[in-house]
Amino acid sequence: MEIGNLHLLSTYLKKWSYQENRLTLSYSYFTEQGYGRNMIEMRIGSPQGMVNEFLNRVVYKAKEAMARENGGVTETSIRLVNETEAQRKLNVFVNKILKEFNTNKRSRGRIRMISNRSMDFYYNDFEYEPLDNQAKFYVHLNRGVNKMNGDLWAAAIDDLQIALGFDPDNPLANKYMAEALVKSHRTDEALPYFEKYAEKEESLKGLNELAHAYIKMEKFKDAENVFMRMHKMDPEDLLVKIGKAQLSYLQGKSYLTQLDKIKAIDENWLKDYLKKTWTYNLPGYGKDESKMWNAATASRYLGYDRPFDLTKRAFNDEVPCYFDSDRGTIRFVKEELDKWVEIQNRYQVNGIHYQLHEDRLSENELKVGRSIKRFKKKPSKAEDS
Repeated sequence: MEIGNLHLLSTYLKKWSYQENRLTLSYSYFTEQGYGRNMIEMRIGSPQGMVNEFLNRVVYKAKEAMARENGGVTETSIRLVNETEAQRKLNVFVNKILKEFNTNKRSRGRIRMISNRSMDFYYNDFEYEPLDNQAKFYVHLNRGVNKMNGDLWAAAIDDLQIALGFDPDNPLANKYMAEALVKSHRTDEALPYFEKYAEKEESLKGLNELAHAYIKMEKFKDAENVFMRMHKMDPEDLLVKIGKAQLSYLQGKSYLTQLDKIKAIDENWLKDYLKKTWTYNLPGYGKDESKMWNAATASRYLGYDRPFDLTKRAFNDEVPCYFDSDRGTIRFVKEELDKWVEIQNRYQVNGIHYQLHEDRLSENELKVGRSIKRFKKKPSKAEDS
């Protein structure tokens, strides 16, 4: 029998429902197989009963994962490390949640603040210090991920840096570090972590992350080389096909035919990608704010009655724009909006057909929108060759 060790790292109250009398707890853990995150939904009952149910289901899920990993050929058993202390902490945590749940329920939902949403199983130094280096690695990896989920990018980078000190080659830690640095607008610093992630992961997913890091830095030749490597691994993978289309779009080359071919394979996949992942901002177009439109002009061009309707979508990354958080300004580029509308209409991304309204703009506004020129970066010697 194969026996695995399960370490609980943290838990988080995801949601609760008064009508259904249920709550959902997410949790993170690590085993010999690595790091994992999962969720468990439970009916609300006694604190001790809920703790027992939670732990039983956590162990069962880990046992299932281990069985899948070894192909089901070996009987598996899971040991919850430090089970007594884990039970004690969960009891305190669940009791606090239920107290607030019942208080809110009696007030008919008028009080919505939840003060006890999360718990770290190794928060105190006397619990953390005796851990071996592998466990300390996962503690800081998990804290980094939790802080990323809370948009605390600088704090996440600090924890991920500590984690990488214990295991510098771990692909997951390198991936998260790269993503946190990108979110902190430190893309140049993120690149080595993307490269390490791709090297250690050795998968299409890892290479795709690296290619898009190069794209963010406008290193298109490097991105193209990565997509070529991906093509050799699996020429039919949709990530390969749409990656090439994205490069063509950013370089001012023909790309719609490439997207049409993807649509013929999986239209829903294409729509989802164009909605959530496709980069609509063109390199060099965001260099001169005087050649951009403000929200009032852009909203009239797109047919919105109020600038707020456009800016709301822009802040949700649904429309290409340039936001300056320090100055509180948001700007739009005509050519990017034109291409965005073309793609939205051609592939019915949101099921809406958009129209452009030049007639709503003054001659001066149209002149500003048309006058912007793409900034062309002087190629390096490496790119020339």
